[in-house]
Parts: sequence; C-alpha cells; structure tokens
Amino acid sequence: MKDKQRKAIIVTGASSGIGRATAIKLVQSGYLVFGLARRYDKLSEIFPILDSLSTDYNEELFIPIQFDIAKSETFEKTIKDITSKAKDNAIYGLVNNAGYVEPGALEDITMNTLRNQFEINFFGLVGFTKEILPIMMKGNRAGKGLGARIVNISSLAGLVSLPLIGSYSATKHALEAISDSLRMELWNTNIKIITINPGVIETNIYDVLKAKIGCMIRQNKDNNLESRFIAAYNKYFAKQNYSGLRANVVADIVCKAISSPNPKQRYIIGSTKEKLAIRLRPFIPDKLFYSLVAKQIHRI
Repeated sequence: MKDKQRKAIIVTGASSGIGRATAIKLVQSGYLVFGLARRYDKLSEIFPILDSLSTDYNEELFIPIQFDIAKSETFEKTIKDITSKAKDNAIYGLVNNAGYVEPGALEDITMNTLRNQFEINFFGLVGFTKEILPIMMKGNRAGKGLGARIVNISSLAGLVSLPLIGSYSATKHALEAISDSLRMELWNTNIKIITINPGVIETNIYDVLKAKIGCMIRQNKDNNLESRFIAAYNKYFAKQNYSGLRANVVADIVCKAISSPNPKQRYIIGSTKEKLAIRLRPFIPDKLFYSLVAKQIHRI
C-alpha cells in the first residue's frame, strides 16, 4: 500500500448513517481511519462489514475510539491517542459528521434542547476542530504539497431555513459561517475547508425524529399544552416514510473531496427537486417563499 494512502483521517459520528458509510469508504480507499462515536459497540460493528466488502482490507486501517463531541474535556486525550497511532503523528483529514436533528417549532422546544443542539452540532465541532488545526498546520504553512482537509457535514438546511427544524437549521447556518471564515483564515495554506450539504438521506435519523416528536407531544399533553403544529408533526415526522439518497452517495463525495488536489468548496447532494430548490431560492422573493412554505404547515 502506498504511503499516501495511509494518511490519517478522523471521522466523528462514525457509528451510523453518513459517518459509518464514510469511514468504510475511506478505509476501502486505503486511508487510516479513526472512527469516533459515543457507542463503541456500534463502532465495532464496522469490522465485519469491512471484512465482507473487501479481500484487501487491512483491519489495522480502522481504529474505533469512544468519544463524545459534547465533552470538550476529553478532546486533548483523544487527539493524543490518535496522533500516537498516526503515521508521523500527522492528521491529514477531519470529517466533522457528529450531530443530530432536534425537531419542533420554536414555541414547542425548550431552551435546553436548543442549547444541546448547538453544543453538539456547532460548539463541540468547532472546539474539536480548534484542537486539530495546530497539528494540521505543521508542514502546511508554506502552502506546498497536498494539504490537509477539513470536511464539515452541513445540510441543505444550512443554506435554506425550514420550519419545524429551526434549531437544526440555525446550527447548520452557523457551521456555514464558520466554514467561510476558516477558508479565508487558511487561504495562505494548503488546508482545504469543504462543506457537504446533503438533502434527505436514508439514515436512522428519521426514526429518531419520530421518537422525539412523540415524546414532545406527550410532554405537552402532560403540561396541559397542545401544540398548534401537531398535524404538521404527524405529516412530516411521526407518520411519514422518508425516502432519500443512500448514505453511500454522501460517503463517495466525501472521499472524492478528501482525495482531490483541488476539491470544491461546497458539494450539494440531493434529489433533482432539492437541488433545483436551492438554486432557485435566491431568485424567489422572500415574501413569496415564506408564504409558500408556511402554507405547507398551516393548511393541513
């Protein structure tokens, strides 16, 4: 195996969905992948998957590490553990994938759920990236050679805000802003900042959404409150069967971006309808856009 293919890449939220698919794809491409997630048992399930997919797979190329992005006090120890196992103590890639969706209209969610959404989707991500950056900067200050890669898994909701997932949209808009800032701050290096904006992807995130909505509705009933949006929740979260692109589609794009000497700054991934909506949004007057979307949740 070529030396360049043993470059170390960290994938957060690697135990399921996009993170798992990305970790598998990167290992198959020959990278040394450190898969990070809260549940070590779920990370360990990747080994038999890799065994079944490739005869060339070397189990030393995947290293699972139990990790919680919300616990910043563990960052230093985790990174030391990673660099001690990485070739030349170097980290080539970071895929910031850990995150989740907290559904609910603003009037229905609590401030604690909003803060938790930001703690994991934004503050934890930024804090972990800050710890990784000094390591990536070594050898990249002169801007020579193929520099390191930071891939932030954002969302189409980071480009267009949507009702009933306002807190999630807010975290992804914040991620877009910090990614843009980093691009300019790292302009004189070869470290590339890449954002991935998926639309609806077939992962277990929607099973979680249904459970969260059910819990929120029950809590409101216990407090003698009834949300104005119960019908919308039932239509868009609790009862709907979601269909979207497979997580492997996103994983392929992440691997392509990491391996490319000149990756795009942003990759928009979704159905034809989703991509068209993103492209047309700047040309639709705000009042018309808000009216069209609002009708979807108020006239059910």
